[in-house]
Amino acid sequence: MRTMAAAGALAAMLVACAPADPGGATPGPSAASSPLRVAVVGDSLSFGDSSVFTQEGLGEGSYLFWALGDDALLAGGTAVPGATSLHQLERVTPVEADVLILALGTNDLAWGLPFEETASALVSIAGVVAAPRVLLLSIPPIADDYGLDTTAYNRSLRALAGEQGWEWVDAAAAIREGAAWAPGATDDGVHYTVAAARKVGEAVGEALRSDS
Repeated sequence: MRTMAAAGALAAMLVACAPADPGGATPGPSAASSPLRVAVVGDSLSFGDSSVFTQEGLGEGSYLFWALGDDALLAGGTAVPGATSLHQLERVTPVEADVLILALGTNDLAWGLPFEETASALVSIAGVVAAPRVLLLSIPPIADDYGLDTTAYNRSLRALAGEQGWEWVDAAAAIREGAAWAPGATDDGVHYTVAAARKVGEAVGEALRSDS
């Protein structure tokens, strides 16, 4: 009962972080200089403190602020605080992109969704976007008070990436100590501080620009 109550409290906090209308990304500039076109489907960890989910609207609390740049542009997608993979499957639309970043799972775990449902939704999202590369990101730790096992969940995500031929990016490794948050990486046990978002973004940026 304690675990269920804690998970419910976590889910309520995640939903409470959602803005009235986070919006969707607008297409990036012309590909004259051949920048990498990046689509993203995520939750509050992708949206961060952004004003709107576009390249220009990204805030420093979003790891994407640090991952993208002139050579890698946000081409589209959706990032909504509190969203599960099932919610984002309803919102996602096709995007002309070279790479898709899938950054979901924290809210699925908080709501107790069976992983099979999450996996099916992630595969369907990738099918809608239809980018030639897919990067599946690990989820960060969640404070012990909530009683949720992110280590086991990340193992399931990594196995899914292998099954689907996606690239697994354990970007959260940069802000973990063991299975817990590194000091200064979170203020609430769920979301990144700006310093943590930068470390995660640098790891994602390196993966984006790899030859994989």
